[in-house]
Amino acid sequence: MPPRARQAVLAAGGHNASATKAFATVLAEVAACAAPPQNAGFTEKLNRAAFTAGGLAAAGHLTDQDAERILIETASLARPGQERRSAQIIRSGMTAGIRRPLNPGGRP
Repeated sequence: MPPRARQAVLAAGGHNASATKAFATVLAEVAACAAPPQNAGFTEKLNRAAFTAGGLAAAGHLTDQDAERILIETASLARPGQERRSAQIIRSGMTAGIRRPLNPGGRP
């Protein structure tokens, strides 16, 4: 589990292990795109991670700012030089995710 995901959820006051695991899982997929230069599904994985982060933020498991910062850092490590493109994907995914609060392991 990436420590940044755990730190963000805990800093936001969220102690839901399922929320931490959900965010860590999607972040790990984005980070894994650093290995293969192409055809890694980076855009799709980053969008999914941003959507998940937006949903977790909307449910109060982490802050928007922490989620966005962590996503940008992870995307920059996976795809250096594509920060502008990554930021657009992150904003779009988080905006969509915020409309659908996510409570992993809990009841809606």
